[in-house]
Amino acid sequence: MVTKVRQIHGLRAYPTVSTDEASRLAHLVWFATGCALGFLIPYIFTSVLDLSHDLYYLIYFGTVLVFLAAYTRATGADVIQFFRTSWRWSLAIGLLSTLFVIVNVVSRNSTDGPSGLYAVFEVMWRGLAYGTVDALLLSAFPGLVAFGLIGRDLSNLRRHCAFFAAALPLVVVITATYHLGYEQYREDGIIAPEIGNTVISVPMLTTGNPLGSLITHASMHATADIHSYETDVFLPPMTESPD
Repeated sequence: MVTKVRQIHGLRAYPTVSTDEASRLAHLVWFATGCALGFLIPYIFTSVLDLSHDLYYLIYFGTVLVFLAAYTRATGADVIQFFRTSWRWSLAIGLLSTLFVIVNVVSRNSTDGPSGLYAVFEVMWRGLAYGTVDALLLSAFPGLVAFGLIGRDLSNLRRHCAFFAAALPLVVVITATYHLGYEQYREDGIIAPEIGNTVISVPMLTTGNPLGSLITHASMHATADIHSYETDVFLPPMTESPD
């Protein structure tokens, strides 16, 4: 990227950052902020304050959604274009990744869970809503950042490859920082969530559209909530059945 040089009365003064370079820097600053926020929310509200998981999710959902809204507004990210790009392919690949994560969940030992109306609430809240917000933060957000870094251009295979190369390390980094906010992953390591979220992010990484990743992540959390309510892998923070 060419750096512009400011001229004062015909004399070279000092270099100034080009608009494109400044835009990329802004995306990276927002990404670093998102990583910090992703770590601090679970660390403060689960590790330090030890809130009930349902109350914690309310705080997590609200904070993440406000942050993502601020990011898209500040950077002018074209969310509509992002979700319209190759959406059919994203859904098709998302169905395959969804099948993979569901099989992975049900292959683990089942645990007790709540019953009645609270069980329905938990599937919607701790399952679908939590999975969707997680996917927005851990797949869609790094995808949007990568989209901005490559100049919002996915017009050919070369640009898709550039997007993949930019998005994958961002997914890995934010997945790590977010999960390290939970005590269970600081003790057991983050290899499992890293592998899981990379698989979940495949629809976004390969098509440039996170729609399939949102469906996959929400399906995984809902399945885990039904099959392994007390899981120490799929649904942080780890929660015991009230029944």
